[in-house]
Amino acid sequence: MEEGIGVLIITGTGRSGTETMAKLLGGRHEFRVNYILEKYFLHADPRSDPFDTVEKRIMVMLDLHQGIDRETFIDSSNLYIYFIDALYLLNPKIKIILTARNGKDFVRSAFSRRWHEQNAFGTVPLRNDRYFEEWDSMTPIQKNAWIWDYRNRKALAGLRGMPEEQKLILRIEDIHKKKTLDMLESFTGKRIPDRELAEIRYNANPAFTLQPKEEWTESQQKEFNAVAGGMMSFFGYA
Repeated sequence: MEEGIGVLIITGTGRSGTETMAKLLGGRHEFRVNYILEKYFLHADPRSDPFDTVEKRIMVMLDLHQGIDRETFIDSSNLYIYFIDALYLLNPKIKIILTARNGKDFVRSAFSRRWHEQNAFGTVPLRNDRYFEEWDSMTPIQKNAWIWDYRNRKALAGLRGMPEEQKLILRIEDIHKKKTLDMLESFTGKRIPDRELAEIRYNANPAFTLQPKEEWTESQQKEFNAVAGGMMSFFGYA
């Protein structure tokens, strides 16, 4: 274990525990993320994919990973969901972990941060998206459910072309379990020195503006399920 683990990338939708995962595995969190956001994301047309070819995605990853140690590099960032295929093409030995979180908990966290009011790539539908025409009439729950569903779809599409032994989908709610931690060590080839970090509550907001999912009304449940119910089933959430 430990020696020559190679490049390990941890990604997710945001608000999905990637920072906790990086801490467990002794990695970075959001390596050069401000540089990449400023250069490629913040000034892009939010309704058009700025990374619509694999050549563009490869270019961004080459830019991001200049000078990294390809034998020991571990990083977590939700931005990687857009570049998984490029990462694999650039480094066929790479390992990638996708962290999933219950979509309703994601919505509650995103709601408090008013992500549904943002107008940036990845937070609003592209022009060819089925929800493009009706976006303005959707509720905040529906909009944040769409963000969760869309980002997971991007990540899963990227993972599809990778060998099974080099990818791992992990529900962050399971991170405290011994079985999960053992699986992480086996997958990464890296010992987790402080397993107690897995007990720390991830993404704990000081305040929420939306009640817990257990207290949602029937109408709120329907709003969410209409947009993201299929993805919830895929990840095994009741």
